[in-house]
Amino acid sequence: MSTTRLLLLGVVRIFQPAYGYQLRRELMTWNVQAWANINPGSIYTGLRTLAKHGYLLELEQDGAHRPGRTSYKLTTDGETEYFSLLRSMLWTVDGFHPDKMQAALAFMWSLRRDEVVDALEARISQLEAWLKSGPYSERQIREDPGTPNHVVEMFRITTARDRGELEWTRQFHERVKAGDYAFAGEPADWEPYPGMVTHWGEIPDPPANQH
Repeated sequence: MSTTRLLLLGVVRIFQPAYGYQLRRELMTWNVQAWANINPGSIYTGLRTLAKHGYLLELEQDGAHRPGRTSYKLTTDGETEYFSLLRSMLWTVDGFHPDKMQAALAFMWSLRRDEVVDALEARISQLEAWLKSGPYSERQIREDPGTPNHVVEMFRITTARDRGELEWTRQFHERVKAGDYAFAGEPADWEPYPGMVTHWGEIPDPPANQH
């Protein structure tokens, strides 16, 4: 649910104000149905739920509330929630939910470079600690007579994923430190393709009350 919420808030923030059908179409080009397990038909429901909770403002066309024809923009609470979710997913490793980091990558440009560097260093430390404790956890599984032998492989596949993410995070960290990509307060490093709203090419500063 938190991944879905970040994706919806984030894509509204990019296009706002934007119609529901426009937001749905954009998210489908990101293949969110594959990696974030979002049903395309649930996007309209998610937008209405965020509006009900005060995170989005619904702008009805001609006073009519129709799926896809209502446009949305973030409220102040929505902006705060967006940054809260983004920072939570960026700073905290969740090996069982890789979709969280995937979503964070989609909106990482709205944070400043120094925070992204520090967050990646924090992720490296978390992953290193998990991998260091791994052999002891595996030994406990193997020595427990009540645990089926194959369970150790469930642990090992998780460890393999953590090891792969650690390697990627170290490399990504170095690329960001070296100046790759563009972040808040920096000139955009790419141009939107024709037909895309132009302000996506502009990287906004975080709200004044954010780091």
